[in-house]
Amino acid sequence: MKNGEVAKILYNIADILELQNVQWKPQAYRKAAQAIESLSEDIEDIWQRGELEEIPGVGEHIAAKVEEFLKTGKLPYYEKLKKEVKINLEELNQIPSLGPKKIKLLYRKLNVKDIKGLEEAIQKHNVQKLAGFGEKTEKTLLEGIQFVKTKPQRFLYVSALPIVNSILKTFRAYPFIHQMEVAGSFRRGKETVGDLDFLAVSAQPEKVMHQFTTMKDVKEVLAKGTTKSSVRLSNGLQIDLRVVNDKEFGSAMNYFIGSKEHNVELRKLALSKGYTLSEYGLFTVKGKKWITGKTESEIYQKLGLQFIEPELRENHGEIAAAQKKKLPDLISSKDVHGIFHNHSTWSDGSNSLLEMAQKAEELELKFISFNDHFGPVGITKPLTEKRLTGYLHEIEKVRKKVGIRVFSGVEIDILKDGTLPLPAKRLKELDVVIASVHLATKMSAVEMTKRVCSVMEKYPIDILGHPTDRVLNERPPINLNLDVVFETAKKHNIFLEINGSPSRMDLPGEHVKNARDLGCQFALSADAHAIGHLPYYSLGVNMARRGWLEKKDVLNCWTLSKIENALKK
Repeated sequence: MKNGEVAKILYNIADILELQNVQWKPQAYRKAAQAIESLSEDIEDIWQRGELEEIPGVGEHIAAKVEEFLKTGKLPYYEKLKKEVKINLEELNQIPSLGPKKIKLLYRKLNVKDIKGLEEAIQKHNVQKLAGFGEKTEKTLLEGIQFVKTKPQRFLYVSALPIVNSILKTFRAYPFIHQMEVAGSFRRGKETVGDLDFLAVSAQPEKVMHQFTTMKDVKEVLAKGTTKSSVRLSNGLQIDLRVVNDKEFGSAMNYFIGSKEHNVELRKLALSKGYTLSEYGLFTVKGKKWITGKTESEIYQKLGLQFIEPELRENHGEIAAAQKKKLPDLISSKDVHGIFHNHSTWSDGSNSLLEMAQKAEELELKFISFNDHFGPVGITKPLTEKRLTGYLHEIEKVRKKVGIRVFSGVEIDILKDGTLPLPAKRLKELDVVIASVHLATKMSAVEMTKRVCSVMEKYPIDILGHPTDRVLNERPPINLNLDVVFETAKKHNIFLEINGSPSRMDLPGEHVKNARDLGCQFALSADAHAIGHLPYYSLGVNMARRGWLEKKDVLNCWTLSKIENALKK
């Protein structure tokens, strides 16, 4: 359950080493951090099996450091580095658009060591005087400071996933627990969670509470009762556990999965039918006779509804649709035949084209699309028109070495003026062109919408990449009139990306539904920069389900021949 902690330390080590002008090591630490961050199981379990070095990017030296931290809770090497740089990187790294190079310059020129120091420098207007900053950058940094100060503490879905898996695996193995499930926003597939809620059925609740409050990673017991307890883990995540009886498990799940808005409407419907619904069951209003509550399905059925999947429970019309038996047949990960938007060592990826394709084949996928960066994105070595020929030549070689379909392509920057840095003629040589906003993100909604729509209208692109350009817990979405963007995408047969990268999850479910209602279609991606990232597409599936999508709405779920026809320029 320390995946996030370990990854954060490795990221910070990489940043410190970069500040010290150390070569190649920062990239190695970031690669390891990315792999650990994406693990679906507890890194401590992997360590205890002696398999740390089997994690992609984790070699002997990094594995030794991870082991030392897991054993002792400390890493002297990291503490030594922090003293050497005298900068609170953990704090400054929270500010959007502030990377190691700018942090280094701010320290050298203005002695900025933390957020407080940066804020003081901005108030004196000293930051805008630095080369490469200016008044606009100063304003952006101040907005970033406010963002850090006001944002609630929420954890990425992918950070919560190994914790959920570990708790379920552990507690389901106890003979005194008959049933155990996770509820809350995690069960609804939300991209971030504020806490975790679990429900269990047991005839020995005291035993359950003892095991729960003495878990190895519990830092603080917030409350301990006979049937309900709350704890806080070392990473700050709060977890609540309730023990209920078998008769009320379904109604309790329904109540604690939520959302609150969905539950309110469901209770109104129950009252209109002469029932009252609570976490304890469905009862008659007259006489308070218990009707059902053992399973969620029984409750929905008794209320005359189709079963409503947790991802849909946001009060976005799901109850009315369930009454008419018109809920969508939601897609699942098994419906996905392949993955779009993957990076290799030709730009900022950690694995070769062949390694990525072989991993996709190992995952039993039918295709993979390579879309290395093209344009002034700000990474070390994006593709150029000169390098494009060699890139396509290598993709052709890879096609002969694997048994899956390999699509060629790029992720190309949408420039500030609404153009692309590659002529339409060259774009037509590629199978899959993804156009994305990466730079100049502070434009007004009118300007940004015009910029994005202009590219969709003038260039032969296939997919609009991570449309809102948000980075969860780090950067808010760009300003866009999404309805206009969606209408333009539909008109020009451009697929909207649902990016499964844990920090993006973009488009969000609510926007997916709005675009679906306007007639748009979608493409799932992993935005993978390493072989360990390829399974990220399943996080995109969460957003697709929250957006009411069926197989017919998602390019990845079509047959290969239909995909190829859809991608023809």
